Amino acid sequence: MHAGVVDGLFRELPGHGVACLRFNFRGTGSSTGVHDEGGAERLDVAAAIDELGNRWPDTMLIVGGWSFGADVALAVDHDRHNGWFAIAPPLRVVDPAEMVAPTDERPKTMAIPEHDQFNPPADAANTTGNWVNTTQHVVAGADHFLAGGLSRVVELALETCS
Repeated sequence: MHAGVVDGLFRELPGHGVACLRFNFRGTGSSTGVHDEGGAERLDVAAAIDELGNRWPDTMLIVGGWSFGADVALAVDHDRHNGWFAIAPPLRVVDPAEMVAPTDERPKTMAIPEHDQFNPPADAANTTGNWVNTTQHVVAGADHFLAGGLSRVVELALETCS
């Protein structure tokens, strides 16, 4: 929840009129529960979507995440969200065959760091090449942790939310 990318987006996006929610998955930090390698964490995302949808029923909702969170987000199917924003998804923590996003018509924006140690752009393109309505953006000069690339990720997030 306080990782550099997540924290940076949480600090930057509200100033541009984008509301954000961040949370720890079960078993992380002071959250209760047990880590489930992406399985039960989908329920955490769905619960967050339910809460946001109840509080702001007419607001566009994009499900996003970084790294592990991106893989989990891409596996969540909920009728309330309008699309996905995946930042440096490993595309293997949750098996892409278990993800909803590949065949879903809703838009998917992927921010792939140029020097990602876990899923470089060529590998990400190979995995997502046949995904429906998916756009991959390479974040120049950045590695998986996006040092020096956060401003580009913020730009992509704003484009995705508009």
